[in-house]
Amino acid sequence: MSRFSLYLKCLAGVICLSAVPADAGTLAEAAVGIEAMIAADDLEGALAAAQDLHAQVWEMTQILGFTEALLVAEPAAGYGIYNPRETITFKPGEPIVIYAEPTGFGYGSPGDGLYAIGFIVDLQVRTAGGEVLGDSPNLTELNLTSRDRNREFQANITYTLEGLAPGRYVLQTTLRDKNSVKNGSFETEIDIVD
Repeated sequence: MSRFSLYLKCLAGVICLSAVPADAGTLAEAAVGIEAMIAADDLEGALAAAQDLHAQVWEMTQILGFTEALLVAEPAAGYGIYNPRETITFKPGEPIVIYAEPTGFGYGSPGDGLYAIGFIVDLQVRTAGGEVLGDSPNLTELNLTSRDRNREFQANITYTLEGLAPGRYVLQTTLRDKNSVKNGSFETEIDIVD
């Protein structure tokens, strides 16, 4: 288990600080401070400090991660508001809708107190055996402007693939963060049937 994942497990419980390596330094000290605020019944202060600690860990990540990445029945109405698709089977040319929740992304500053979140989407289509059938860099962009440093971002991605013969395929979706050097990928299996 990496130091980062161990720390996150501890952060979730806030009690297991002894398991955090000594070189975690200021993060462990911040968690101890949060515990002290909770013990002093300063829950508002503890929550604010925990949010600050979450932001520090967020900034430390080196790649984009995903808390969800799955086929859905239709585009999500909001973050976490989606209906998983019951099957991976599609007819030729049928829209393939994917919902994803990226984490660890950066923020741009378009001015007027606003924050920008943005990604460039790349797609690679492979056979089940790994043969690359197509690469589509810069396929589309996903953007959000907000007055808050949102940690929740819903990625609704729709692919319409023409000309694929019946069979199993792997779609590798890569999101490249427009506001940092981070990127992350996930794979989705689909079956094309007549």
